[in-house]
Amino acid sequence: MKNKLLHNLGLKIMAIFFAALVWMIAGSFNDPLRDSVFYNVPVQLVNTGSITRQEKTYEVLNNTGYVRITVMAASSVLDGLTRDNLVVRADCSRLTEEGTIPIEVSLNDSVLENNIKSIQADKEYVQLNVENASSRQLTINVVKTGTLPEGYITGRTVTESNMMSISGPESAVEQVRRAVVEVSMDNVTSDVEIVAQIRLLDADGAEVVDSSIRKSIENVKVTVPVLYTKEVAISYEISGTVAEGYALNGVSSVEPATVLIAGKESDLERVEGIEIPASELDVTDASGTVTRTVDIRRYLPDDVTLAGTVFDGRVTLTAEVEAIRRRTLNIPEDVVQVLNIPDGWLAELVSGQNLRLSLSGLQADLNKITVESITPHTNVATLRDENGEFTQGEQQIEILFVLPGTVRQEERVTASIRLVQIQENVSSAGAEG
Repeated sequence: MKNKLLHNLGLKIMAIFFAALVWMIAGSFNDPLRDSVFYNVPVQLVNTGSITRQEKTYEVLNNTGYVRITVMAASSVLDGLTRDNLVVRADCSRLTEEGTIPIEVSLNDSVLENNIKSIQADKEYVQLNVENASSRQLTINVVKTGTLPEGYITGRTVTESNMMSISGPESAVEQVRRAVVEVSMDNVTSDVEIVAQIRLLDADGAEVVDSSIRKSIENVKVTVPVLYTKEVAISYEISGTVAEGYALNGVSSVEPATVLIAGKESDLERVEGIEIPASELDVTDASGTVTRTVDIRRYLPDDVTLAGTVFDGRVTLTAEVEAIRRRTLNIPEDVVQVLNIPDGWLAELVSGQNLRLSLSGLQADLNKITVESITPHTNVATLRDENGEFTQGEQQIEILFVLPGTVRQEERVTASIRLVQIQENVSSAGAEG
């Protein structure tokens, strides 16, 4: 047996080699090697904390976050290989000063991995842009566009949240200046309630669209009340007593005299005007013009507001106070009307008496006074005695005047009047004849 095994040993080894070769050639025809290509395979960044712990942020550049993977293996192996078996990673702890990270490709199945000829990515590294991280708080502004019908305005806009935060690379965050939501008010006559998308704007009002910027919220609920408007007058009164020697000259005002109010139409129907109480314009002890600023919002009915944003609700009340002046008029006797002269009597003022009337009041009112306008007169009937009889001769009688309510007579004016009984004189003359 030994001789048989060792006889022609070289030929036998060669036969075994050729048999194996034939087997391999035959196998290659039945299960040939080939390539399988997987496109747009994402690169998984691992150990990103090595960047973010330094308060930095990163952005993948030049589409290096996706690779094309080529796997060479026997057809039978590739038939069992899927995209889910590919593991493509870049370890951020290996980040270079140039911002590159080597890409590592493997399979998550050891059996498959041991039976592949090669596996290769079309890129060697991921390119990152690493910056300081930044964040900012922004007020959410509501921008109303369009035009409401005439007679309507918008009330105080309410947002579900009026603040938001953004974060991301410093260069991107620094571009943002405002956060806005837009609400169209074209031909709207009732309240608007919508969920609006938040837009980020730069200093020029252009929208900032950058995927590296993260928003704390993307949308916000906005409510815009739509109100009816009505113009109403403001009324007021004056209280108090001015200082001694002074008086209100009758000139007072409120500025503005009318205001535009807003509310539901049913609420405005009940409002005819805005009344400011007298306590707001108190002229006690005033010796000059009194001016008061009043916020009329406190006197608006419930559910009624001021329309617009320009007028802040403050009106100015003014009451003019002037010093009281004095004026003296000479009253000629011949302009005094003598009234109620009894029958059979003559009555006339004694001439040369220099009658003087002292008046007080505001200068403008005093300037209007003339002797004729105040109708000087006297009433003879006041000279009857307790028996209703008149007495002949000179007597003192009061001179009366018709004065406006704005002018005051300082003291009584009296004059001498002469009464003569006509019948007695006639009788005496007849007796003597």
